[in-house]
Amino acid sequence: MKRFHSQAISALTLMLSAFLVVSPALATDAAWARVARGGYTILIQGADASGTLSPTVDNSVDCSATQTLSDRGRQLAQKLGARFAARGVRIDKILTSSTCNARETARLSFGSIPAEVFKPLDPMANDAAAKQSQVDEIRAVIIKFKSSGNLVMMTDRANITALTGIIPRPTEAVVVGPAEEGETIHIAGRIIFD
Repeated sequence: MKRFHSQAISALTLMLSAFLVVSPALATDAAWARVARGGYTILIQGADASGTLSPTVDNSVDCSATQTLSDRGRQLAQKLGARFAARGVRIDKILTSSTCNARETARLSFGSIPAEVFKPLDPMANDAAAKQSQVDEIRAVIIKFKSSGNLVMMTDRANITALTGIIPRPTEAVVVGPAEEGETIHIAGRIIFD
Protein backbone atom coordinates (compact mmCIF):
# COMPACT_ATOMS: atom_id res chain seq x y z
CA MET A 1 0.00 0.00 0.00
CA LYS A 2 2.84 2.36 0.85
CA ARG A 3 4.40 1.72 -2.59
CA PHE A 4 1.08 2.50 -4.34
CA HIS A 5 0.76 5.72 -2.33
CA SER A 6 4.30 6.76 -3.32
CA GLN A 7 3.63 6.02 -7.00
CA ALA A 8 0.36 7.96 -6.90
CA ILE A 9 2.10 10.98 -5.40
CA SER A 10 4.85 10.77 -8.05
CA ALA A 11 2.28 10.59 -10.86
CA LEU A 12 0.32 13.52 -9.42
CA THR A 13 3.50 15.58 -9.04
CA LEU A 14 4.45 14.88 -12.65
CA MET A 15 0.99 15.90 -13.90
CA LEU A 16 1.01 19.13 -11.88
CA SER A 17 4.48 20.08 -13.07
CA ALA A 18 3.35 19.58 -16.68
CA PHE A 19 0.54 22.10 -16.10
CA LEU A 20 2.79 24.60 -14.35
CA VAL A 21 5.51 24.71 -17.00
CA VAL A 22 4.69 27.25 -19.70
CA SER A 23 6.44 26.60 -22.96
CA PRO A 24 8.32 29.49 -24.57
CA ALA A 25 5.92 29.30 -27.54
CA LEU A 26 2.88 29.78 -25.29
CA ALA A 27 4.59 32.59 -23.39
CA THR A 28 5.51 34.25 -26.69
CA ASP A 29 1.94 33.90 -28.01
CA ALA A 30 0.55 35.48 -24.83
CA ALA A 31 2.97 38.41 -25.13
CA TRP A 32 2.05 38.89 -28.82
CA ALA A 33 -1.63 38.98 -27.80
CA ARG A 34 -0.91 41.68 -25.22
CA VAL A 35 1.03 43.94 -27.59
CA ALA A 36 -1.66 43.44 -30.25
CA ARG A 37 -4.05 45.17 -27.80
CA GLY A 38 -1.54 48.01 -27.29
CA GLY A 39 -0.44 50.12 -24.38
CA TYR A 40 2.82 48.27 -23.66
CA THR A 41 6.51 49.03 -23.90
CA ILE A 42 8.63 46.54 -25.83
CA LEU A 43 12.29 46.42 -24.79
CA ILE A 44 14.53 45.17 -27.61
CA GLN A 45 18.30 44.86 -27.96
CA GLY A 46 19.88 46.44 -31.02
CA ALA A 47 21.44 44.07 -33.57
CA ASP A 48 25.21 44.11 -33.94
CA ALA A 49 27.77 43.53 -36.64
CA SER A 50 27.81 39.78 -35.94
CA GLY A 51 24.12 39.55 -36.81
CA THR A 52 22.64 38.85 -33.39
CA LEU A 53 20.66 41.01 -31.04
CA SER A 54 23.22 41.88 -28.42
CA PRO A 55 24.51 44.42 -25.95
CA THR A 56 27.37 45.47 -28.23
CA VAL A 57 28.20 49.14 -27.89
CA ASP A 58 29.21 51.41 -30.76
CA ASN A 59 29.88 54.92 -29.58
CA SER A 60 30.43 56.35 -33.06
CA VAL A 61 28.87 59.76 -33.49
CA ASP A 62 28.57 59.55 -37.29
CA CYS A 63 26.75 56.27 -37.88
CA SER A 64 26.71 56.75 -41.65
CA ALA A 65 30.53 56.50 -41.68
CA THR A 66 30.62 53.05 -40.06
CA GLN A 67 29.47 49.58 -41.05
CA THR A 68 27.13 49.17 -38.09
CA LEU A 69 25.41 45.90 -38.91
CA SER A 70 26.48 42.82 -40.82
CA ASP A 71 24.28 41.44 -43.59
CA ARG A 72 22.88 38.99 -41.02
CA GLY A 73 22.22 41.88 -38.59
CA ARG A 74 20.36 43.86 -41.25
CA GLN A 75 18.29 40.79 -42.18
CA LEU A 76 17.46 40.17 -38.53
CA ALA A 77 16.36 43.79 -38.05
CA GLN A 78 14.13 43.68 -41.15
CA LYS A 79 12.66 40.35 -40.07
CA LEU A 80 11.92 41.82 -36.63
CA GLY A 81 9.84 44.62 -38.14
CA ALA A 82 8.10 42.22 -40.51
CA ARG A 83 7.00 40.07 -37.57
CA PHE A 84 5.39 43.03 -35.83
CA ALA A 85 3.67 44.05 -39.07
CA ALA A 86 2.46 40.49 -39.80
CA ARG A 87 0.85 40.32 -36.36
CA GLY A 88 -0.79 43.71 -36.80
CA VAL A 89 1.03 45.18 -33.81
CA ARG A 90 0.77 48.95 -33.82
CA ILE A 91 3.93 50.84 -32.86
CA ASP A 92 3.27 54.47 -31.95
CA LYS A 93 6.69 55.55 -30.76
CA ILE A 94 10.29 54.37 -30.90
CA LEU A 95 12.97 55.48 -28.48
CA THR A 96 16.52 54.32 -29.06
CA SER A 97 19.92 54.68 -27.46
CA SER A 98 22.39 56.87 -29.31
CA THR A 99 24.51 53.84 -30.27
CA CYS A 100 24.70 53.22 -34.00
CA ASN A 101 23.62 49.59 -33.78
CA ALA A 102 20.42 50.46 -31.89
CA ARG A 103 19.55 53.35 -34.23
CA GLU A 104 20.18 51.26 -37.35
CA THR A 105 18.18 48.33 -35.97
CA ALA A 106 15.26 50.66 -35.23
CA ARG A 107 15.45 52.19 -38.72
CA LEU A 108 15.51 48.83 -40.48
CA SER A 109 12.82 47.30 -38.27
CA PHE A 110 10.35 50.18 -38.11
CA GLY A 111 11.48 52.54 -40.90
CA SER A 112 8.14 54.28 -41.32
CA ILE A 113 8.20 55.44 -37.69
CA PRO A 114 10.92 57.95 -36.83
CA ALA A 115 13.10 56.85 -33.92
CA GLU A 116 13.98 59.37 -31.26
CA VAL A 117 17.28 59.14 -29.34
CA PHE A 118 16.66 58.83 -25.60
CA LYS A 119 20.00 59.08 -23.76
CA PRO A 120 18.98 57.01 -20.69
CA LEU A 121 18.83 54.00 -23.07
CA ASP A 122 22.59 54.41 -23.71
CA PRO A 123 24.94 51.86 -22.14
CA MET A 124 24.80 51.75 -18.35
CA ALA A 125 26.89 54.22 -16.40
CA ASN A 126 29.64 52.83 -14.18
CA ASP A 127 28.60 54.47 -10.95
CA ALA A 128 25.67 53.05 -8.97
CA ALA A 129 23.85 56.38 -8.50
CA ALA A 130 24.07 57.16 -12.24
CA LYS A 131 22.81 53.64 -13.11
CA GLN A 132 19.84 54.09 -10.80
CA SER A 133 19.10 57.49 -12.33
CA GLN A 134 19.09 55.93 -15.83
CA VAL A 135 16.74 53.15 -14.74
CA ASP A 136 14.45 55.67 -13.03
CA GLU A 137 14.28 57.83 -16.18
CA ILE A 138 13.44 54.82 -18.37
CA ARG A 139 10.81 53.62 -15.88
CA ALA A 140 9.22 57.09 -15.77
CA VAL A 141 8.71 57.06 -19.55
CA ILE A 142 7.19 53.58 -19.38
CA ILE A 143 4.78 54.65 -16.64
CA LYS A 144 3.71 57.79 -18.55
CA PHE A 145 3.16 55.97 -21.86
CA LYS A 146 -0.57 55.71 -22.59
CA SER A 147 -1.70 54.72 -26.07
CA SER A 148 -3.67 52.20 -28.05
CA GLY A 149 -0.37 51.36 -29.77
CA ASN A 150 2.97 50.40 -28.25
CA LEU A 151 6.28 52.01 -27.40
CA VAL A 152 9.51 50.33 -28.56
CA MET A 153 12.69 51.00 -26.61
CA MET A 154 15.80 49.89 -28.51
CA THR A 155 18.60 49.52 -25.98
CA ASP A 156 21.06 46.91 -24.73
CA ARG A 157 20.88 43.85 -22.50
CA ALA A 158 22.34 45.58 -19.41
CA ASN A 159 19.57 48.21 -19.41
CA ILE A 160 16.85 45.60 -19.89
CA THR A 161 18.28 43.53 -17.04
CA ALA A 162 18.65 46.54 -14.71
CA LEU A 163 15.05 47.55 -15.38
CA THR A 164 13.37 44.13 -15.28
CA GLY A 165 15.74 41.67 -13.61
CA ILE A 166 15.52 39.54 -16.78
CA ILE A 167 18.59 38.65 -18.80
CA PRO A 168 17.04 38.44 -22.26
CA ARG A 169 18.20 35.95 -24.84
CA PRO A 170 19.94 37.43 -27.88
CA THR A 171 16.72 37.20 -29.92
CA GLU A 172 14.14 38.14 -27.33
CA ALA A 173 12.07 41.18 -26.40
CA VAL A 174 10.70 41.88 -22.94
CA VAL A 175 7.21 43.41 -22.79
CA VAL A 176 6.54 45.69 -19.82
CA GLY A 177 3.91 48.05 -18.52
CA PRO A 178 3.35 50.36 -15.57
CA ALA A 179 3.91 48.78 -12.18
CA GLU A 180 1.12 46.95 -10.47
CA GLU A 181 0.85 46.78 -6.68
CA GLY A 182 4.17 45.85 -5.10
CA GLU A 183 6.15 46.08 -8.36
CA THR A 184 8.64 48.59 -9.69
CA ILE A 185 7.73 47.59 -13.26
CA HIS A 186 5.22 45.06 -14.58
CA ILE A 187 6.64 42.26 -16.74
CA ALA A 188 3.81 41.51 -19.16
CA GLY A 189 5.61 38.88 -21.23
CA ARG A 190 8.55 37.90 -23.36
CA ILE A 191 8.69 37.44 -27.14
CA ILE A 192 11.23 35.05 -28.60
CA PHE A 193 11.91 35.83 -32.26
CA ASP A 194 14.02 32.80 -33.23
